[in-house]
Amino acid sequence: MSDHCQDHQEHGHAAAGPAPVRKPSIWRFLGWFIGFSGLYSMSAVCPFCGRPGCPTGAASAGLIGLMCASLCQWGRSLQAFLGRLGRHPAP
Repeated sequence: MSDHCQDHQEHGHAAAGPAPVRKPSIWRFLGWFIGFSGLYSMSAVCPFCGRPGCPTGAASAGLIGLMCASLCQWGRSLQAFLGRLGRHPAP
C-alpha cells in the first residue's frame, strides 16, 4: 500500500470506490406508467370491441399509459424544446 493511501486511512478517510448507481427517474417513470395504464384499464373498455379485458384494450391502455408517463416525466423538456423551435432566429 502506498504512503498516500496509508495517510488517508490513518486520518479516517475511506478509500473512494465507485459511486452507487441510482436511477430514480426509471422508477418514477415506471410508477407513472403503471398508474396511468392501470387507471385507464380500470375505467374504460376496449375502444375497438367494447368489451372490458380485451387484449387489444390492454395494449391501448399500455400505449396511453406510456404517452401520459412520458409527458409527466419529460413534459417540461418537450415544452422548452418546442419553444426553442418556435422562436425566430435573430437577424
